[in-house]
Amino acid sequence: MGTNYYFIIKNSQFAHEHFATKSNYSNYYYDGEYEIGENPDLHFSVHLNKCSCGWRPLFQIHREWDTFKKLEEFYQKYKKYLRIQDEYGDKYTWNQYKKIVTTHGVDDHPTPLKWTYDITDYDREHTSDPQPRLHLIDCNPDEAEIFEPFNHLEYAETEIKAAKKFGVWNQWREHNDFYSHNDPDYCIDWAKGEFS
Repeated sequence: MGTNYYFIIKNSQFAHEHFATKSNYSNYYYDGEYEIGENPDLHFSVHLNKCSCGWRPLFQIHREWDTFKKLEEFYQKYKKYLRIQDEYGDKYTWNQYKKIVTTHGVDDHPTPLKWTYDITDYDREHTSDPQPRLHLIDCNPDEAEIFEPFNHLEYAETEIKAAKKFGVWNQWREHNDFYSHNDPDYCIDWAKGEFS
């Protein structure tokens, strides 16, 4: 569970120029990095990021930006075409949005965790045939394999190591290089593909 944030664009020419590819054979655009919405009026929505509890913000790479600094520069240059909005319809100024996403993944007291392969307390209480599975448990900082809030890239790497360690490849979720890089300036992670 988390909150997705978007640029809402009402100018179709701007949306096409910056978030789609123009055909070499016609005046049509394709491969748009946006979704078309119509509630309450026609617009293009470009997914920016998702903030989820316990995780650093995850941003979607677009051809116009792959760092928060480039995203901010893009916004400042074209803000007359852009509105920032979350999936619930709440609107934000740039400063409000920046504060939300740059402070979301920061924790002065991160929680130390380590991977284990066993039956979770939840599964014991809520399933009729609980099975062991790969998951994280609390531990002391010296034993920690990862800290919460999670860095998406570290999570993927430590999950692979844990699957190897416990010999449970069926418990490993393949990320296929979905996560690209960490932002150089903020506690933000970047993903190559679409997500929500």
